[in-house]
Amino acid sequence: MLSFEEAIQDFKPITAQAAQDRINSGEKFVLFIGRSTCPFCQRFAPKLSRAAKAKGEPVAFLNSEDQADLPAINQLRKSYSVKTVPGLLVAQAGQVKLVCDSSLSEEAIAAFIA
Repeated sequence: MLSFEEAIQDFKPITAQAAQDRINSGEKFVLFIGRSTCPFCQRFAPKLSRAAKAKGEPVAFLNSEDQADLPAINQLRKSYSVKTVPGLLVAQAGQVKLVCDSSLSEEAIAAFIA
């Protein structure tokens, strides 16, 4: 099984402000919000990695423990009701959908980001 670090190696690190800008752009945007110390994120990240690769979907990664970005991260989480991590957000054409469920199957993740 992939480690958290291996699973996110193809994800693009992003700041909360850059993530908000991408959401506002209207273009399709897939964002994974999590942290390496979260056991649920450790379980979720490999499934997301495999699903994203299978779908050819780029994924951005927002480290929820980035102390330098914490105020902006908290604002983003509040704006989209990201109560727990892992959080998977998909934005497109002004619509935002979110799921915070580490038990999702790889197939359910693939369907969510499609």
